[in-house]
Amino acid sequence: MNNNNTIQIDVRDLACPEPVVKTKKALSGVNEHLLKLHTYEIIGNSPSSKENLMRFLSSEGYEFEVGFGRDEQFMIILKNKIDKKKTQSSIEKIVPKMMLIKNDRVGEGELGGMLINGFIKALLNAEVLPQKILFINRGVLLTTDNKEVDNTEIVEALKELERQGVEIYSCGSCLSYFALTERLKVGMIGNSLEAIQNMIRSDSLISL
Repeated sequence: MNNNNTIQIDVRDLACPEPVVKTKKALSGVNEHLLKLHTYEIIGNSPSSKENLMRFLSSEGYEFEVGFGRDEQFMIILKNKIDKKKTQSSIEKIVPKMMLIKNDRVGEGELGGMLINGFIKALLNAEVLPQKILFINRGVLLTTDNKEVDNTEIVEALKELERQGVEIYSCGSCLSYFALTERLKVGMIGNSLEAIQNMIRSDSLISL
């Protein structure tokens, strides 16, 4: 805390999903009135935590500004909080289901690679689409620039699904494990807390 009117939430050097967990606890009960009395600042130093925090704050109705310092350090300053009313999706074909993709193939070998390619591209012609698709473990090889998987057609299909309203997430810890955090080609970086919450809220979970 810098002064009586500034409240700092320090999430530097915290592993996923702790930055979001700590911020959520610190902001519990914070409303528009308190934001007028105090300045809330969130300080971090990880690109993935910044993305996760920005997405969390937006989902909670916060308006904010982001500033940057040295060594990937950032500061998010909260400006306002509004009551977000859920609006019906303009894309009627989106349904409250979640697809979990855990590998870069379905089954084994070359056939497995052909199957995952075919399944994802087939979604483009489906009558309904899942609200979210989450890639975990080796599944992140399908959303990143890497030497193991030729995913050109899959990435293009996923980009089109994004344009149609499907939310695409890749596990942040998995990206870090494979050293692919900076090579994401489509979608957003997710975290474990967000993933678990989405699974629980989803009407059903489809796993590949």
